[in-house]
Amino acid sequence: MFSLAPHQIRQLLAAVDLNSPFGRRDYLLILFLYQTGLRVGECSGLITHHVFSKGQAREWLHLPASICKGPRSRVLPLNATARACIEKQVQFNRDRGFSVAPAAPLFQHRKHGPLSIRSIQKIIERYRVTADLDLRATPHTLRHSFASNMLDNGSSLTSVQRILGHRRIASTQVYVHASRKKLQRDAAEFGG
Repeated sequence: MFSLAPHQIRQLLAAVDLNSPFGRRDYLLILFLYQTGLRVGECSGLITHHVFSKGQAREWLHLPASICKGPRSRVLPLNATARACIEKQVQFNRDRGFSVAPAAPLFQHRKHGPLSIRSIQKIIERYRVTADLDLRATPHTLRHSFASNMLDNGSSLTSVQRILGHRRIASTQVYVHASRKKLQRDAAEFGG
């Protein structure tokens, strides 16, 4: 398992043509996945009510068990970038004439239904090819990149475990890797 470096995430996002009919949606989808660490099925199952209320993005995402892996719901914080993605996506839906009703899908296809898991995978693969990334870029890669970035920036393993919705800490430990940045920081602290 590997993750994309921040410059590779930027490269992937830069491959999106924001002037194409669904370019803005695709850009927001990729960025939202990277900023939340959601599983692709969870993202596919999101409805407006889960993330948006009273004219603004929610600060906490309450994922119902019906869209989570396993029979458990979970709650996770939404950072400022994720909240901005939500607000821009709701505006995109409104501008396109798509429903923004509480039960409407957040990420919709041309016929106003939710993007399927397979559709999301294809969207990311298409931009991976356009970006000329010679490594895998999938929804799960974005999830892994989110987790790795959190750990590299000092988040605790248990915090990442809770956000990702893992039952066992061992499931989260696969995201721990010795990045050059972390090795350099650890060596500097030891020598200080």
